[in-house]
Amino acid sequence: MSAHPGAPTAVNGGAPDAELAAKAAFVEHFRAGWAGGAETLVPLFLPDLLDPEVVMTQPLLPAARGHDGFRAFFDVLFGAIPDLHGEVLDWRPTDDGVEIDFVLFGTLGGLPVELPTTDRIVLRGGRVLERHARMSPRSLAVTVARRPRAALRLVLAALRRRRASAV
Repeated sequence: MSAHPGAPTAVNGGAPDAELAAKAAFVEHFRAGWAGGAETLVPLFLPDLLDPEVVMTQPLLPAARGHDGFRAFFDVLFGAIPDLHGEVLDWRPTDDGVEIDFVLFGTLGGLPVELPTTDRIVLRGGRVLERHARMSPRSLAVTVARRPRAALRLVLAALRRRRASAV
C-alpha cells in the first residue's frame, strides 16, 4: 500500500488513523526539508524532528550518530554539493516509521548528480531514531571519476569519519 501526504487512509468506520496521519505529517516535513536543500534541511530537522540518539547509515560512509553527527554529515555533503536538494516520489508507512523514495539532485564540479534514494526511517515519538539510506551511487561515482578534484572534500571527509569511527 502506498500512502500519500494529505490523504491518510480511513479506518475504524471512516476516521483517519492518527498514527498514519502523524507519519504523513513527518513525510511532509521531510519533503519540505529536502526541497529547500541546505537552506531548510538541517534547520527543519534539528532539534525537533531528530531523536538525540539518532543513528544514520548510508552507503560509502560510516554511520552518523546524534545531533552533532547529523550536522557534521550534512555540513560535508552540502559543502561538496551546495545545491543538493531532493524530490519525494512516494512513501509507505512501516510498523515503526516510514520508507520514503526520493531523488537527490545537485551539481558536483559543474556536472549534474542524480541519486535515486530510499530512506528507511524508524520513528520514536514522531522523531527520527534511525535512518538507513539505500541508493545506487552510480551517478555520483561517474561524476567523481570525471571531476575528482571537485569530490576531494567529500572523499577526505568520508575517510576522516571512517577513521574516527574505527577508533
